[in-house]
Order: sequence, then C-alpha cells, then structure tokens
Amino acid sequence: MINKAVFLYTFLRLAQPTTVIKLVLFVLAIPTALVYPLHQAPDVSVDLEPLISFFASPVMTLVVSFMFVSSSIGNTKSLDDGEYLALLFSRPLHRSTYIFSKWLAGSILVCAVIGLQLIYFIILINMIGRGAQFSMGFTDTINLALNAFGTTALVVMIHAFPAKIGVILFAALFYLSFAAPLMVQLIPNTALFFGVDFRNTVKTACNVLRAFMYSPIDMDVYLSSIKMVWLPAVSFVSNTALYLCIAVVIMNKREFFYTNE
Repeated sequence: MINKAVFLYTFLRLAQPTTVIKLVLFVLAIPTALVYPLHQAPDVSVDLEPLISFFASPVMTLVVSFMFVSSSIGNTKSLDDGEYLALLFSRPLHRSTYIFSKWLAGSILVCAVIGLQLIYFIILINMIGRGAQFSMGFTDTINLALNAFGTTALVVMIHAFPAKIGVILFAALFYLSFAAPLMVQLIPNTALFFGVDFRNTVKTACNVLRAFMYSPIDMDVYLSSIKMVWLPAVSFVSNTALYLCIAVVIMNKREFFYTNE
C-alpha cells in the first residue's frame, strides 16, 4: 500500500530553497506571535493550556498540511525534484498506493512541522520565565498526531483535483468553517433575516460543517469518561477513509501529461 520512492520524495520536496524559507518563517512566526504578549505583560497570569491545544487543533494541522503537502499531490509541473523519475524507472504504481503514500508522508510531515513549532514555543516560554506554567501531556501529542492524519487526508483529497479547483475548494471550506463564524460576530444579535436570527443561524451552520468536515479527536474525553463515546471516533475514521477513497477515485479519473497539469 505504500511506495517507498513516493514516500521519501515527498520529504525531499522540502529541500527546495523557497520551501525551506517558508518553513523557517512559519515555524518561527506563530510561536513568537503567541509569546510576545506574554513577554510584554510579565505580571499577568495566563493559562497556557489553550495555546497548547491550538497547536494540536484541526485548524493548525489543516493550514500546515495545505502549505507543505498540497504541491506534492498530482503536480505534474514540478518535474525537477526526482519523484517522477523514480516512478518512471520503477514498477507500475497503483494510484491508490500513490495517494496512501502521500497521505502517510504528509501526516508525518505535519506532525514534524508542528513539533518544531512546539519546541521553539517551549524555548521562548522558558526564556521569559514562564516555563513552569507549561505542561504538555501525552494526550496532547496523540491529539496532534490524529488530527494531522485526519486533516492531511482532507488536503490530499482537495489536491487530487486539478490545482485551480483544489485552491477554490480549500478556500471555501476554510472560510465557511473558521472565518465566517468569526466575521458573523460583527452582526448585532438583534439582526433578523425573514424573522430568523441570522447570526446564530450562520454560526450553527458553520459549526455543523466544521464538525462534519474535520471531526477532531480529543483523547482527554475518552480517557476521562466512564462510558466509551463511539460517535466521534467513528466519524473521524470514516471521514479519513472517505477522503482517501475520493482522492483515489479522482486520481483515477484524471489524465496527466508532462507538459501541463
């Protein structure tokens, strides 16, 4: 199910200078932006638990996956990185194997990028003297890994489409799931649309879409609950499998040429 050449060359794409620069800036920027307000207000007590949860959240894993995995899915324009030469001189490759290899490599890559951010975040927290407030449990690590696998499957599906369609689809999903609920907060509570509370209706619809599309996993719920809750776990596994199956179907329907995408 996994092709070694595709798996390894997915990581080698990071060696390109533009990708390295983007990776370094991304890893450094977010922890610095989070720690800077804490440094400016040393006497203010802040709970760091939400910040840890933010790194392992679906929105973070989704953004990282889109930035560093998307260009390696079905991209026939980048022929200078060795991946396609490896495929040409190896045995025939099922497109399902290609998708699963990209998904596994991409998920590991997302975990590595966010892991680097966390390491840098820990360094900064200790430099400003707040290291004692920091704690990251085993469940946070598991949440990061599982959310990385889930959101990377979604990104692999999106970028199995031709590039323009994939970008539009990602932008629409991201806006409806995360940006729209924040923007709708600007609408007064009393605003009605045909007698319906427009603000709460939009928030509810966006929350339902986000829960359906991302199905995040929180291991604290499973470890602390007396009775096993199966629905979130089933939703997570079924969504991930569905995204990968759709990606395989799309890749089987597409035709690739070395001159265009």
